[in-house]
Amino acid sequence: MKLITISWRDIPSQVLVKAGRTKAKVQLSHRFQAAIDRAAMRAGKGGSEAYLDAWQRVS
Repeated sequence: MKLITISWRDIPSQVLVKAGRTKAKVQLSHRFQAAIDRAAMRAGKGGSEAYLDAWQRVS
């Protein structure tokens, strides 16, 4: 089984699980997306390429 977390900087947004051919994806609650949006605005990265570059997939 493989667990993948998609996050913006250190704030998680989604969790993906892969086990053989079976896949599942869970979008975390709206609070996480709101926290990502607030952090991006504070960092001056809202709506920019720097915002997109900060996304990461961690296994």
